[in-house]
Amino acid sequence: MSPPVARREAVHDIGAICRLDLGSRELRRRIAERLTRLIPADSYCFGTIDPTTLLITDDVSAGLTPTAAAAAAHNEYLVDDVLKFAALARSEVPAGTLGAATGGDPESSHRYRAVLPMIDARHELRASFVVDRRCWGAIALFRGDGRPDFTPADVDVLRRLSTPVAAALRRAVHRAPTDAAPGPAEAGVLLLDQDLRLLSENPAAKLWRDELASSGAELPIAVLEVAARGRGAALPAYGRIRGRSGRWLSVHASPLSGGPYPAPLAVTMHPAPATDVAEVLLLAYGLTPRERDVLERVVAGLPSRAIAMELHITAATVQDHLKSVFAKTGVRSRRELVATMLDL
Repeated sequence: MSPPVARREAVHDIGAICRLDLGSRELRRRIAERLTRLIPADSYCFGTIDPTTLLITDDVSAGLTPTAAAAAAHNEYLVDDVLKFAALARSEVPAGTLGAATGGDPESSHRYRAVLPMIDARHELRASFVVDRRCWGAIALFRGDGRPDFTPADVDVLRRLSTPVAAALRRAVHRAPTDAAPGPAEAGVLLLDQDLRLLSENPAAKLWRDELASSGAELPIAVLEVAARGRGAALPAYGRIRGRSGRWLSVHASPLSGGPYPAPLAVTMHPAPATDVAEVLLLAYGLTPRERDVLERVVAGLPSRAIAMELHITAATVQDHLKSVFAKTGVRSRRELVATMLDL
């Protein structure tokens, strides 16, 4: 099979996977398995991204180490480097190789010098998955010494997959997993050192880590992402993370002050408020801006006539928007809609 035919078949197969009704982790596992048959890699990390904060919220990975995950989080938010996921999400071509991004001089990249050696990698291919100008996921593929670098054709495959994969990840946000029990009701508190290593935690934090943990890492990559951003910020960093049970968490991180030694970083995890969950669900259902305007007012308890007056449209137009919202969210009434948005 010629390379162009193989690429077309891979794009077609992954498009078919994207149309399946899969949970996020299974979706990413299947996409990664098919993608790496076309574009061989020694290791990879495939994460979901909060479209508002652009923080990684979960990862499916192979061949990575907890130490490398912490170093990658540090690089992503605290170091000036090329090919960041947030930059790719805003680029006309949301994919690229580290070699091309450095003009053939990968040694100039901090990530090449400090992160890739931890997984015996020399080449990196990255992509962000974007639909309707919102980023819902990102992937990084790595190759070690002795393998050739990724090619422009590999970059083009990921460029072509950006929108369908993003749309599938967006749909998966409102498909709740059913294979794990939820975490505790109380807040978890962790203390991390300057290298994002765990110093201590309360009992609830251990339970929340079990709810979020993946790949055997000490700390979930989503927590490391928030912590890395919080370490370099004057204000607390914030992220939303969905656990294995489908429950949403709010994660906050900020450095402590005082004492003779470098200040530790405090990270808190607790059930996300309904308003935070509703915000990401609004985006996940692919509603238009006007549909979101109507939905926000329905959740606030306004009747159709009041919504029409606020938005300067007719009550009939409000009903048309509501019918579309019902169809996209899979509900039949205002009551069901509000319950879905507020996770009641």
